[in-house]
Amino acid sequence: MKMNYLEAYDRESGFLVREYRLNGIDLADLKRLLGIDDQVEIFGYDVPASLVPELGKYTEEPVIADESCDYQVGFFRE
Repeated sequence: MKMNYLEAYDRESGFLVREYRLNGIDLADLKRLLGIDDQVEIFGYDVPASLVPELGKYTEEPVIADESCDYQVGFFRE
């Protein structure tokens, strides 16, 4: 099973402070949105702040963009 998450990391400490599970967007479409080649196997990708609201459309709960955080998409496999 593949699960993808939008993760928020505190800029000061570097710790993960929030994660949002991504639903309703398949892996190929997610990679296209992020500008990642479909053939590349990837486990984490830094997300520009400008894409956070777009990714928020695919989360289970509303994304509260926080300027004190950096964002990353985590690609997880089970």
